[in-house]
Amino acid sequence: MDLNVTRQQYDAVRNAKHLPDVLGKVLDGAKRDGNGHVLHLTYEEATALNELCSWNVHTDESGAVTPDSKVYDDLVRAIMTHPEF
Repeated sequence: MDLNVTRQQYDAVRNAKHLPDVLGKVLDGAKRDGNGHVLHLTYEEATALNELCSWNVHTDESGAVTPDSKVYDDLVRAIMTHPEF
């Protein structure tokens, strides 16, 4: 699957703690596209990216996603709703 990500999303994943080598390779191979990148992901890589982003989504006392983790929440939603996932 090809997943379009913004520069902010790309940077967030690149700087995430415990970035698996397989996702590092995906990021290294990403193609620039306007204001972001296109990630070419296998199903397994998309699942790994989804899990990594899910681990980085945090909520406040009311259950709302915190502003600093919204970038990860947006990526989780993009992956989960992608027609090829």
